[in-house]
Amino acid sequence: MMRKWLSALLAVALLLGASAGALADDISEMPPAEDELLEGMAPTDIEIALGDVAEAAAEEDEGTDAEAEALPEDVPDDEHITVEDLAVTEDLPDEWQNILLLGTDVRDTDNYGRSDSMIVLSVNLSTHEAKLTSFMRDIWVKIPGVKHENKLNAACYFGGPELTMKTLNHYFGLNLKYYAMVNLNCMADIIDLLGGLRLDVTEKERKALNKGLFDLSSCSGMEPLEQSGEQVLLNGNQAVAFARIRQIDSDYRRTERQRTVLTTIAKRLQSEDPITIISVVTNILQYVKTNLTMEQMMTLAYVGFQIDTDAIGQLRIPAEKTYKAGMYGDIWCIKMDFDRNKKIVRRFIYG
Repeated sequence: MMRKWLSALLAVALLLGASAGALADDISEMPPAEDELLEGMAPTDIEIALGDVAEAAAEEDEGTDAEAEALPEDVPDDEHITVEDLAVTEDLPDEWQNILLLGTDVRDTDNYGRSDSMIVLSVNLSTHEAKLTSFMRDIWVKIPGVKHENKLNAACYFGGPELTMKTLNHYFGLNLKYYAMVNLNCMADIIDLLGGLRLDVTEKERKALNKGLFDLSSCSGMEPLEQSGEQVLLNGNQAVAFARIRQIDSDYRRTERQRTVLTTIAKRLQSEDPITIISVVTNILQYVKTNLTMEQMMTLAYVGFQIDTDAIGQLRIPAEKTYKAGMYGDIWCIKMDFDRNKKIVRRFIYG
């Protein structure tokens, strides 16, 4: 019985600490709205709004696959940056533990591509609260140690999870030391092991996810979703396709779908029996790469069982009205007010 309990704890730790990152998207880009060109960008005075700010950019034009994003050319494929320090911000409140969740569809676990999803999971070990902060992959940054400016998601290519943590710590004053990286391939299998997920799906989303179906789980098959509305049952392939939708609205809305799927998985897992949880953890372990120790995962898992999943806080960075998105040379990217967003992130996590 004790072994089952420990396996259950490990499963919850991995899912709460990793599965969001696996909900990846393809690398198509959104065209700029006419009034959101980068030139002449100036910070906008706004009232900082905390909570879920994922409702953004709905007015942007429909997405396009016209721009294919190549890997950076600053370093050869076999030479990557070794991170000596993580630029950790000291003296932040100890009760909140922050973990970087990374998602990738790169099959070779010894090499890194661009990270398709970057979410910081913040867990309060005392109050059993959790918060999710999504960082847009198209944020334009100067990655430490890299010659030219790049999108934020290129940090993983140049230096793996360590360089991604260092970049986020540098720009947002965080103390990231731990990460969990998950491959996209595991998500559909996990969802099928749980018997699918019930999600609210609009008719536009139903049509879009059917166009984006691809075979990740042999249990699901390629059966299209026939129903839209509230609490529709989606199998593994359908749920992953749902999380990848962006063309009907924006990449900002996509991050909200990612967090919805993550919290729904966590809620389902909390109600499962030990045998089901053991099956889930057996499946996910082969896809997870993390520097968390077993003791840390057990602690997170214990807290995870007690988290109110309906009360998980959510934030998207950049926040509304603190950025400009558009073409920068030949690249579509996001330029943002880092000082303002740093304050928003810190206030969201620590209050």
